[in-house]
Amino acid sequence: MPTVYRLDLAYEGTDFRGWAKQPGQRTVEGELERALRIVVREHVRLSVAGRTDAGVHALAQVASFRLARDDIEPRRLRLALNALLPPDVAVLDAARAADDFDARAARARTYRYRIWLPEARPVFERRYVWALRGAQRLNRDALARCAALLLGRRNFAALTPSAHLYRSCERTISEAVWAVANDGREITFTITGDSFLHNMVRVAVGSMVDVALGRLTEAAFAAGLASGRRGQMGQTAPAHGLALVRVSYGMPADLSA
Repeated sequence: MPTVYRLDLAYEGTDFRGWAKQPGQRTVEGELERALRIVVREHVRLSVAGRTDAGVHALAQVASFRLARDDIEPRRLRLALNALLPPDVAVLDAARAADDFDARAARARTYRYRIWLPEARPVFERRYVWALRGAQRLNRDALARCAALLLGRRNFAALTPSAHLYRSCERTISEAVWAVANDGREITFTITGDSFLHNMVRVAVGSMVDVALGRLTEAAFAAGLASGRRGQMGQTAPAHGLALVRVSYGMPADLSA
């Protein structure tokens, strides 16, 4: 009897060319498919909640696949996959899912971006935070005001270099919050939305940072968002500061409109 399996994953994105399988490139999807072929002895097609870019990390990615049989116990599947996967990717949990479950059908994804504040280099955190020169001078009130402009449903074409690849660049953002973290050593940006465009969070972060450092005005940020043109926004923040931290499959009230 056909069975749908759900995999909850974590990976350190530094040495991956993103999630999606690409010829001649090391990707998370490629590594996971390779391990699955050995364990289940058939080719499977993976669905995923978020197609993370090269260098982006995941603490809570979700993938799913369908098998033509139901004789693989989830705990044994998790253990077998982790024995075959490289050390920078892990299956946190495996479970049988409903017949109609598809990881792509997540109602919300949450990403977090981390910026390092101390002047001293982040030796142990260097792969996970943006060690931004002049981070101590960031205008945090300006960051908060810019973040508020991202809330709600709107066309976010200005935040992606790949707008032409989408039928629609409209997305709904329910959370966009800057906060101090890690005993004052970091400032983080947390954003939740129904889905995200290519580079969308990184362009948003880079543009907000440009405003907070006085390189871009708040008015220009707002006008750039409204313009739908990537060239009107600021820089793209480095990939290594970004991580997918939560995937939700319920129907949040703030995303149901």
